[in-house]
Amino acid sequence: MSNIIDKIKSKIHALIFWQSPIGDFANKMYDLKLFYKYSFKKSYTKSKESEIAYLTKQYHIVEKGLALPNPRLGFGKEKINLLLKKSIEYKEKYGEDQLVQSIKNCLSEYLEFNKLNNVKIESEYFESISKFTGSNQNQIKEGGTKLINKEDLKNITNINFENFVKSRFSIRDYDHTDVDLEIIKNAVDIAKHAPSVCNRQSWRAHVYKEKDQILPMLKIQGGNNGFTDSINKLIIITTDTKAFTTLESNQLYIDGGLFSMNLVLSLHSKGIGSCCLNTCFPFTSEKKVKKIGEIPNNEKIIMMVGVGNLKSNYKVAISKKKALTEIIRIH
Repeated sequence: MSNIIDKIKSKIHALIFWQSPIGDFANKMYDLKLFYKYSFKKSYTKSKESEIAYLTKQYHIVEKGLALPNPRLGFGKEKINLLLKKSIEYKEKYGEDQLVQSIKNCLSEYLEFNKLNNVKIESEYFESISKFTGSNQNQIKEGGTKLINKEDLKNITNINFENFVKSRFSIRDYDHTDVDLEIIKNAVDIAKHAPSVCNRQSWRAHVYKEKDQILPMLKIQGGNNGFTDSINKLIIITTDTKAFTTLESNQLYIDGGLFSMNLVLSLHSKGIGSCCLNTCFPFTSEKKVKKIGEIPNNEKIIMMVGVGNLKSNYKVAISKKKALTEIIRIH
């Protein structure tokens, strides 16, 4: 009996600690420690993931320049010289992968843009770009820009988006059939088109299908009481801190949140129910979830998403939304 009382006291003390300013401070320090341990700065070569993020950031600068209304001829010389140097170093270490090809595609378009605008490309600067890109006969156009036709876009977006968004609810009552993993994979593939800082796409989606993994993690999350057994698959969304640099510690949550919203809308479009489960728990609990879920320490947990197939009829919470006047400010 005394052991039970001691355990209850221990839990109460822990709860009081984590809800105190000191507990909140400890959580923030853990997040910052994680960020500064894995994020890239001048020492971005400490991991391949950081090098990929750095190079993606650098060549995206060129993409943005090419997408401007009136790009300046020969723009970005200093940044492009740096991009060339670091891309060559990366290629020598890891070989020619899709990242290198994307950079080549981007720089090939840069060369063609200047050539079409009668810039003399016989200089040492342009020749160094040409040497790196080579013949570049890649048929897959990834990297650079894409021309969008307004009329084509109208046809593609000809849906009642307002009704679609308003029909999505957090669902806590699913049927007991298995959700097809291929549908989840397709939803993640759609969700990856969410915007991210410099197109670095830091997000990860860990999908769990076995109850012996799902249930312990849901227990730690603690906000799924009453419908735990109804959850068929669990998705844990994380962001990789190796993809971020100085002054970007908050960007982990922004990029992860954008991806998360895209994912639940994608699942909704497939007729799959979902419920976002917050992960506002102590870092000690995050460590436990990572251990059970086999999530690398350099990833920051953004949220859990419970997933299940829809019943023919089900109830959802319909908390009143704020009035537009409470949200919008026209300046």
